[in-house]
Amino acid sequence: MKKQKILITGSLGFVGSHLAKRYHNLGHTVVGVDSGIGGYSDNLTECVTHKINCCDVNSLNQLFEKNKFDLVIHSACTPYEGLSVVSPVLVTRNTYDASVCVLRCSIEHKVKRFVYMSSMARYGNQKPPFTETMQTRPEDPYGIAKVASEETVKCLCDLNNIEWSIVVPHNIYGPNQVYNDPYRNVVSIFLNRQLQNKPAIIYGDGNQKRCLSYIDDTLRV
Repeated sequence: MKKQKILITGSLGFVGSHLAKRYHNLGHTVVGVDSGIGGYSDNLTECVTHKINCCDVNSLNQLFEKNKFDLVIHSACTPYEGLSVVSPVLVTRNTYDASVCVLRCSIEHKVKRFVYMSSMARYGNQKPPFTETMQTRPEDPYGIAKVASEETVKCLCDLNNIEWSIVVPHNIYGPNQVYNDPYRNVVSIFLNRQLQNKPAIIYGDGNQKRCLSYIDDTLRV
């Protein structure tokens, strides 16, 4: 495999840190970008991470100018699906606006491939099984921002001859995930309540099913 120079946004977060370590261990040169809002600095010690907000186009451009990236993996966002109905500006800015800014820099600096980490929120409350060809029906500002980002990635990458991929992971769990956040990831929410000696809150009759994906299994795919 040809060694590449890879930019990973959200590199101190759960998914981003695991992606960075995986590509680093495969011998690629990995550069991280993270605002420091939702991750931990000790999640990733193998690679250099620049503290940059993805909406800061000037700082991003400077980083792109110093590095000729072959691949950009954009995993940074504010994954607060439930909170997005009361904080739509924050969530939209850090999800859609940030995606467009990173994509713009990737286009200007002629990145070869762009990978966007999307969300199952794109499907809304449709009945499973979920497929790639299924119509998107997001039901909150977070899901809407994710779908808008997907469409922008496809549009601008096709116009500029950039290879693109959109990844839609489902309920990932594993090391490095945040346990003190009551708004994201059902596994984290349950574990957080257990650490406080509180019972998990399950809505409905308890017969619901939820698919969970271990982080290493997700990355292998």
